[in-house]
Amino acid sequence: MESLGLAIQKLFKDLGIENKVVETQAITSWNKVVGKRIAEISQAVKIENNILFVKVLHSSWRNELLYQKKTIIDRLNKTIGKRVVEDIRLY
Repeated sequence: MESLGLAIQKLFKDLGIENKVVETQAITSWNKVVGKRIAEISQAVKIENNILFVKVLHSSWRNELLYQKKTIIDRLNKTIGKRVVEDIRLY
């Protein structure tokens, strides 16, 4: 007997929406991964071609997030359990 989680994953794959579901998980995980302070000044908007686009309220924070980009990418992918984010574009 298959677990419910595996059955849902198979359904998403059969429907061809597995990647979109995982991308949505990355976007919704943003606040949890970056923490309260950064979540207050930024918003994950979309993923295209494994690039996460993040809107940042202030240029000074944009620069700070550039320094943390690799760590954030690693945390996001670890949280999701799949390598879906390869880069982050801050605007």
